[in-house]
Amino acid sequence: MLDIRLFLVLAAALSAFFFRRKHDPREPPVVGSFPLIGHLIGMLWYGVSYFNLLAHKHANLPIFSLNILGTKFHLIASPSILQAVQRNNKTVTFDPFLQSTAERMAGISNPQTLQLLREKSSGGGGLNQTVVHALLPTLTGRPLDRMNEKMASLLSPLVDELVEQDNQVIDLYGWCRHAITVASTEASYGPLNPYKDAEIEDAFWNFESNMSPLLANFLPSLIARKSWTGREKAVKAFIAYYAANGHEQGSELTMARWETQHSAGLSGEEIARNEVTMGIGLLSNTVPACFWVLYNLYARPELLSEIRQELATNAMIVSHENHRIIDISAIRDACPLLLSTYQEILRYESASAPTRFVTEDTLLQDRYLLKRGSLVNIPGERMGWNEQVWGSSAGEFNPRRFIKSDTNNSNTRRIGAFVTFGVSPVICPGRHFATSEILGLVAMMVLRFDMFPINGWKTPKINSMAIASSMRPVQGLFNVKIVHRKEYHGSWSCRVSEGTGMFNLTVG
Repeated sequence: MLDIRLFLVLAAALSAFFFRRKHDPREPPVVGSFPLIGHLIGMLWYGVSYFNLLAHKHANLPIFSLNILGTKFHLIASPSILQAVQRNNKTVTFDPFLQSTAERMAGISNPQTLQLLREKSSGGGGLNQTVVHALLPTLTGRPLDRMNEKMASLLSPLVDELVEQDNQVIDLYGWCRHAITVASTEASYGPLNPYKDAEIEDAFWNFESNMSPLLANFLPSLIARKSWTGREKAVKAFIAYYAANGHEQGSELTMARWETQHSAGLSGEEIARNEVTMGIGLLSNTVPACFWVLYNLYARPELLSEIRQELATNAMIVSHENHRIIDISAIRDACPLLLSTYQEILRYESASAPTRFVTEDTLLQDRYLLKRGSLVNIPGERMGWNEQVWGSSAGEFNPRRFIKSDTNNSNTRRIGAFVTFGVSPVICPGRHFATSEILGLVAMMVLRFDMFPINGWKTPKINSMAIASSMRPVQGLFNVKIVHRKEYHGSWSCRVSEGTGMFNLTVG
């Protein structure tokens, strides 16, 4: 990919000469780099992690700016300034990025459709926001229960397959990717799920894992060949899915998205294109999050032992036939250490960098001017390790950080500090489904298997091209030897009780 990166850097250098503008002294201070293209090189090399690296480097600045392609990127490293951004969510907003997703990620090119999708504040039809509002009720209450029930029924067979590979080596990240893909998409799309075809599963991950050059939207079939080819193959599969009325047998989530777009006049192909990008919401963060939870638990034997005991005592039911059931509802209600550890791992491992677009000149705290057309970025790692919020232990791993007690009242709202699930008012609507899925899978894994990394618990290389994920997706293999724990032989299943799908999760 270096040749593609070089091409983009050269294009950026030429563009910068034409679009660069003067710095207003009221704007946040600009941090330097190699003239014109230095920050772009950093973004291409490190991906979204680049913003977190800069936030740590300039830790003395609560807010600062970068010049990239003549556009100002304002990086926020102070919870108080982030709160000011949240108070100005009408003019510092996520909405324009939905339009960019449709055009650059999904590949929708019809001007009328793009105008229909565009936010109303910019003169569009506002369909993107209509779709977002339509899906929110499908991720709570009984619709969430039904997705959770289907997902839970799929977890045990996926883990059962590993029993046949006892004492063998597997790629842990690859296994997490396949397991989460199967469980998430089956629960969403029903019996005609396009991802059942291994070629479509691979096509999606080729699209998702190589997306960086695709976003340039310049000769994508050449410049971003692997990502573009994967996307187009997945689009064809979804066109066939809708033609066969597969959405009528899927979840309420899938049906609501189809109905909203179809009623607005989008074609079958355009709906299919948008649905391929829906896979990013379902999978791009859930897969690496699952991997990092397993990685951190098995790399900490004492913590692993404690969590195994908590699960065996509070979340595992043994029938008279020696059949074991993992109750995800019990994990939510009676496994505080696992739930706290899960959130601490998200805090510790996240490279989240939520971005907002400035639609009108906005003054923060009567001091910092954000000009129309600039971008605001919130480096999640810097926020997640901020001592103003987390205290002197902010940089340490503390699995009990999120346990509520008389001495540690861990609020579910950490304003300006915990941005893994997004930044209010744009919070991930699928966080409860993803949490159920990850913790159900993790519970069965840690109880049923021991795990030994072939090359030790060394931090794996991160895929900087997978810019859709904020959870540091792994590049390449992470091989481990799995050993079935003899005391847990027998049949297993996983369940979730009705009306218990909502977790007490911290949000920013």
